Amino acid sequence: LVGGHGTIGGPAPTKTVGSYWPYATTIFDYIRRAMPYLQPQTLTDDETYALTAYLLYLNGIIDDDQVMDADSLPDVEMPNRENFVLAYPEP
Repeated sequence: LVGGHGTIGGPAPTKTVGSYWPYATTIFDYIRRAMPYLQPQTLTDDETYALTAYLLYLNGIIDDDQVMDADSLPDVEMPNRENFVLAYPEP
């Protein structure tokens, strides 16, 4: 989940939160729906935002004192955001 910075364009990419995922909201969504493993969908919104913030912090994307919530999360700029293209671009 952490690391892999600069490996996506290489021969052995390491796909992590910090190196691959294009949007921070996707991390929140995944955690919300799938965690914890044995009891999915039991975390509160605050717990989900806290886990999302922790992963973003570990990947050096946000500061340790930055608060994540419904307003701030969509504003997070992920390192690999510009490297994703639409499969079906608008005409």
